[in-house]
Amino acid sequence: MNMDLFWQNMQDGLMLAILGMGVVMIFLTFMMWVMKLNDVIMLKLNEVFPEEVNEEPKKVQPVKTEDEIAIAVACATKLRPLIKGGR
Repeated sequence: MNMDLFWQNMQDGLMLAILGMGVVMIFLTFMMWVMKLNDVIMLKLNEVFPEEVNEEPKKVQPVKTEDEIAIAVACATKLRPLIKGGR
């Protein structure tokens, strides 16, 4: 009697797993279809309502001096044992 219950539970579990994977596959297929449809709609809307492109000149970052680089290296060297779990 216990073996019959075991095999019944195995069948129920297998059926539940297959049903769950089927639901996920259907959902993912539907999601891909909706995303492709969204792409087509957005391309059409972009033709009707194009976005304005503002090309601003890029700001140049100031170059660090050798003193700033030396200070950064000194700080990193001093803190390295603390970061590695040293003293």
